[in-house]
Amino acid sequence: TILQRWKTYLLKPVDGASVAAFRLVFGGLMAWEVSRYFQHGWIERYYITPTYHFPYPFLDFIRPWPGNGMYVHFAVMSVLSLFVALGLFYRLSALLLCLAFTYVFLLDKAYYLNHFYLIALLSFLLCLIPAHHAASLDRWLFFRSQPPFVPQWSVFILRAQMSIVYFYAGLAKLNPDWLRGEPMRMWLAERTDFPIIGSYFTSEWVALGFAYGGLLFDLSIGFLLMWGRTRPFAFILAGMFHLLNSQFFQIGIFPLLAFGATL
Repeated sequence: TILQRWKTYLLKPVDGASVAAFRLVFGGLMAWEVSRYFQHGWIERYYITPTYHFPYPFLDFIRPWPGNGMYVHFAVMSVLSLFVALGLFYRLSALLLCLAFTYVFLLDKAYYLNHFYLIALLSFLLCLIPAHHAASLDRWLFFRSQPPFVPQWSVFILRAQMSIVYFYAGLAKLNPDWLRGEPMRMWLAERTDFPIIGSYFTSEWVALGFAYGGLLFDLSIGFLLMWGRTRPFAFILAGMFHLLNSQFFQIGIFPLLAFGATL
């Protein structure tokens, strides 16, 4: 039956290297992101100085820690992120990191960012996935004799989550503004100082090329990455796309996170 074939497919043991790579990227980027909060003074600016926060519906009981508690919270998040990256006490570290980051995410809806919502989802998925079965300190310390395999669903669920992100981004672009080149036209006009190609950014064909190129990329890249024949080309395309995003737009760690997830 179809259900039996799906069960066999999802439970099939596969090499755990890809989810281990994702674990390393995710944990490392989270540690870096936390360090930026200390470096730029965002912890005090966002969570200590304000006397009022904008809670999500039914979650107004979630409040910042008093005193210097938020500094301690972010310091703990940094340690947990490194533990996840290294695969040390992975199950507990992944769960605590998920709870710690989701708590910060839910403190104030005025600070909502799409990629923070994605991080909350991915951190939850890491609680479920045995991403420590390969290239981890847990494996080296506790079960080095076991084969470094994970069930296929571990890879599938991460692929599915990232494919949803890409595809929905494409669907969101199917609106009259985007199809006529806005706000891409406005964004590019502000970056005419970009080396070599910046002088072309005020051209109409460039604005429409970026707008429709981004639309087609988002709608297709998940499928291109899943098919073995197109995967090498899609990997290069994703790398170029996220590199350009990181240079053109101030969108935090998302370009690095998304490209790391492409592994």
